[in-house]
Amino acid sequence: MLATTFAYTTQRPNKMHLYTEAKAIAQDAWEESEFDQDTAQEYIFQTCDGHEVVIYYHKGIQFCADCDTSDGESYLEDCGGIAQDGDSFGQIACRIAFATLLCASMSCLEEIVAEHEES
Repeated sequence: MLATTFAYTTQRPNKMHLYTEAKAIAQDAWEESEFDQDTAQEYIFQTCDGHEVVIYYHKGIQFCADCDTSDGESYLEDCGGIAQDGDSFGQIACRIAFATLLCASMSCLEEIVAEHEES
């Protein structure tokens, strides 16, 4: 009898690392804005709004399962609430994913701006 062995890992191959993604978005924003913080913030907002974890339910749900979304949830609560009447589970997950990625990217932008001001 042949024994079949399956490799099992706890990490998914496509699992997104929040800080790495947020740092990349912030760095792109900073460079594309030619070092203007307001323009960089708008770039970040637009980039997060079009990110795959925001536009695809499956990606948003997976993002929420894989990442700490506390900052995003707090942001949404401050903006009037996480869920709207009639929202599906996927819509809520994507909204949380957007807010979480936005908060993380803005935080990374603050770090980049501080480094730029120091130099």
